[in-house]
Amino acid sequence: MKKYTHAWLAFMAMKRLEVIASTDNEAVVKDLNEKTRSEAKALVKWFKNYRDFVIEGSWYPDDVFKDMSTSHIVKYKPEDGTENVKFRSLPSTHSIGAMMKKKSPLYGRPYTITKGNCADRCESIAHSIVDNFKMLHKEERGCPIATTNNHIAMRFFIISHYIADCHMPLHCDNRPFSDESGIHGAIEKKWEDQVKKSYDIDTDNNRFFYDPQGYPLHKKPTPLMLAVEEELANRPYTHGWGNNNSSTWDYMSSVSQYSYLFSYYLIPETFSNTQGINEFMEQTEWGQHFDDYNKMIFSDAIDSMARIWLHVWIKYRDWMK
Repeated sequence: MKKYTHAWLAFMAMKRLEVIASTDNEAVVKDLNEKTRSEAKALVKWFKNYRDFVIEGSWYPDDVFKDMSTSHIVKYKPEDGTENVKFRSLPSTHSIGAMMKKKSPLYGRPYTITKGNCADRCESIAHSIVDNFKMLHKEERGCPIATTNNHIAMRFFIISHYIADCHMPLHCDNRPFSDESGIHGAIEKKWEDQVKKSYDIDTDNNRFFYDPQGYPLHKKPTPLMLAVEEELANRPYTHGWGNNNSSTWDYMSSVSQYSYLFSYYLIPETFSNTQGINEFMEQTEWGQHFDDYNKMIFSDAIDSMARIWLHVWIKYRDWMK
């Protein structure tokens, strides 16, 4: 994903947390206890104090760390075989996971992971955020070894980048679609164009202009952007990781499995990386229903960011108390 797409997704995760904290829509929060909602409210309040100075964290992994060939991906390849393979669980609200359990011909079939460690990267950053919070709490103000709230907020935006990339189907597909000059780059350019059309961007200062609530200011939102925001306001939120999952690593490993299934569902094996974006739009399931599937990708990614952020925050706050 490109620069402002990543930043927009992070802000939408913050907005999702605010919905969780304050909505009157009982369907959204029917499975949540008051503590979880209260902690979501506290996290949003904390975030809004630091948003201007940390947005660059959402594209640091591309611009500074440059670990695209390892930590932004988990590449799967189908294998021949008749044995059933157990796939991990995701919360029932994860739309791609629910759909692939029913519709993917590769669900339950053998596979090989050829490269990538995105789940490991997410787990390590999640731990580092909690550790830095603890250091900030324990050390005296001005201590030279202590971190800062700005630094920690930036790390939340950094982890959002890796979470988002794992939801991009081509980041989990071993087929040669990762060339930025091919359909991978063309799809992500279409996404970036929609963000730029929809929101007012302060390009001189590498940030968005904000609405009165502190979120990216609408310019002329496209139907896709409006659909995603509506989904975030009405989609039920499940705080759990999914059955038998107990950590960021477990959860992101699950996400990568279903992103792999989704990629093969959306793009047939007969489609070649040498074919262009016009052929992609005409000949693939994804291209023919482009915004419908993009809404699923974006909404699931935003919900995953909110879930991981909130788990990390609560882990720290429980330690502090």
